[in-house]
Amino acid sequence: MAIQKLSSRIDSVKIYAAGATVTRIAELHLTPEKLPEQVEIAQLPLALDDSSVRVRVEAGQGNPIAGDIRIGLAVPPPSETPNPPLEEELRAAKIEVKQIEDVINLINQEISVLNKLEVPERPESDLGVAPPASPMSARLALANFSDEQIRLRMQEKRENLEKLAKAKEILADLEQKQAIASTAKNAKPEELRKIVIVSLSYEESSSEVNQTIQLVLEYFVPGARWTPTYVCRLNSIENQATIAVRALICQRTGEDWSSVKLELSTANPLVWCDIPELPSLRLGKAQPQIRKAGWRKPPIGAEILFEDFDRQKEIALADVSKYSRHLMSDISLDLLSRKFDRSVYRFTEEESLELDEEADLNFSGLETMLGEEPSDLLEFEEEEEDLDFDEEEDFSNWEYLTIESPPSRRKPRKRELNPIVVSLSVARPEKPTEYNKNFASQNFPKIPSNDDFINNFLPYGLMRMGTADNPEKRGKLSIAKPQELYLEILHQQKVVVNFNILEVVQQAVYSAQECLRFPLPPAGINVREVAASFDYSYSADGRIDIPSDGQFHSVALTSKTTDVDVRYIVVPREDTNVFRIAQLRNPLSAPLLRGPADVYVDGEYILSTNIVTVPPKGQMKLGLGVEQAIKVARNTSYWEERSGETIVAFNELCHQIKIEITNHLNRNAKIEVRDRLPIPEEGAKVEVKIEQVSPEWQQYKQEERGIPIKGGYRWQIEVPAKEQKTLSVDYKIKTFVDSELIGGNRRE
Repeated sequence: MAIQKLSSRIDSVKIYAAGATVTRIAELHLTPEKLPEQVEIAQLPLALDDSSVRVRVEAGQGNPIAGDIRIGLAVPPPSETPNPPLEEELRAAKIEVKQIEDVINLINQEISVLNKLEVPERPESDLGVAPPASPMSARLALANFSDEQIRLRMQEKRENLEKLAKAKEILADLEQKQAIASTAKNAKPEELRKIVIVSLSYEESSSEVNQTIQLVLEYFVPGARWTPTYVCRLNSIENQATIAVRALICQRTGEDWSSVKLELSTANPLVWCDIPELPSLRLGKAQPQIRKAGWRKPPIGAEILFEDFDRQKEIALADVSKYSRHLMSDISLDLLSRKFDRSVYRFTEEESLELDEEADLNFSGLETMLGEEPSDLLEFEEEEEDLDFDEEEDFSNWEYLTIESPPSRRKPRKRELNPIVVSLSVARPEKPTEYNKNFASQNFPKIPSNDDFINNFLPYGLMRMGTADNPEKRGKLSIAKPQELYLEILHQQKVVVNFNILEVVQQAVYSAQECLRFPLPPAGINVREVAASFDYSYSADGRIDIPSDGQFHSVALTSKTTDVDVRYIVVPREDTNVFRIAQLRNPLSAPLLRGPADVYVDGEYILSTNIVTVPPKGQMKLGLGVEQAIKVARNTSYWEERSGETIVAFNELCHQIKIEITNHLNRNAKIEVRDRLPIPEEGAKVEVKIEQVSPEWQQYKQEERGIPIKGGYRWQIEVPAKEQKTLSVDYKIKTFVDSELIGGNRRE
């Protein structure tokens, strides 16, 4: 049954730390009369990972089951070309151009002769003798004749040049049509695309209703990455903040993503994870670990199944005439049936053997051995080329086989094959150019070999059963080479391939991975490193357009609103500027990864900063710069007193600190004022005593910044709008009378 081709669209994309999973949807309309067994989804990127392709059926009653999946290469169908011109028409156009060119050459020669025609000079006379007659009319007639003839020929030349231009235009058009018609089935590297062929099986209920089902195709492609960015908009009046999660996305997968559902993930999709097994605990001597095999050996005696085939093959060979045997020995039946498999190599059918009715009878044995008509295997061309085969030569890189016939053939004799001259013409791989050498030196993703397949997984969909005429592979499953799988569908479409398709596929993969080597934008981060041991995903609220150009594009993912608490921090001992700090809660169920953020307050851009990773529902802080509407002044006073009249007397170093805060805002301001008192060294005979604090404060160790301190204190107060508040602290430092503090007794 013919394969039904389906058009698909990209519905969603999930981008990982490196690479992306693309989900396509194709619709298939089923009727009781039309239940296709195979469907084809084409126009897929060359860089997709073949082992990642998944297909499922959705949205239908009695859905069919998606079975075998085949992946191959194809080219888009050629545009409709006009019928190629006949050889007579093309030959007539060439003759016409040649005739016009000959006429122009003749005219040029005549003009050259006329230009050499000159009026003879007046003859000289002897001394004392009258000069001979030289009529002026004849001289003028000759000059006029030369000019007139040159003018006429120049006019004729111009007319012929116009005819020549039109004739050449017609000839070029005919040659172009012929070239297009002759190369319509030749594949080009830039036209190659991957396709997926899905086999469908139906239930009994599926053949009774008309319905439209959806085929969902998923595959992984390299060449995509992302890094997070944020925009934070604060509303100081309502004490709310809106966090807009954005991302810079770069993709070069070979297909544009238009209006797709986007999801970003920090995971690595190409990591193999085994389900843990609980081993049994036994007491006694340790036993060697038994390695489980993924398959069993084939049964013994499978060759017996082919005994009838071999017996019939011998009978068929005995029936072939002597001349046919001689011809088959020249062509080498073993070479055709074993080394040139039709599923791998290209056999064209432009011409076939011309056999009479009696000669066709002699080919029955050959048809039995090869399983096909001789005309399906042989192709005749005009030129001949001899090629000596080497038994040890590797034919795995040959693209197609053609067998050519001579221009003339004799009438075949009775019950004999028509005698022909057979030669083989092959397309060999091109010699490695400088570009190919550089290309081969790159670190491309390794194409899995048979050993890789066997060691990692069991690719039953890639296995092929050997034919009955192949004693080495018949009755056995073997994994087909990637090139064989790719060429299989191209050969079914009768497309000629004259280049190395594996090199084209590898180049597409390498080109897709170029965006992974580009440097990240400023402040960009590797999401895989930031996520650590946990993986998270972020979904976009709407549909996104991302072109496949390898450039970073900024896209909006989602926007959430949360409450914000704006407070102010000042350290007047060091700086009297009041700094705004916005504290808000992460409104997402996933963490806010480290990245750059643009901050706006009441619609006005304030600054750009880098936020640290915030856990889900965790608290984050944003520095908003200096608040000019709040003024702080710190004043100190100092005096000394002597205590006691005994022999041992003390000096009391009295210190007083006053901090005045003025709030010029139209709202109350929560302000945290930080200060610090001196701390005596261990073992020093110095005492620091706090006398009075207004209002009360609390100790502050600065542990959240990773730089702990001693002697730190802070006030957390609220200053009403348009009001002023004063903070004060009195403390004394007691030392012996005959002692003095290092650096002076005055501490402030």
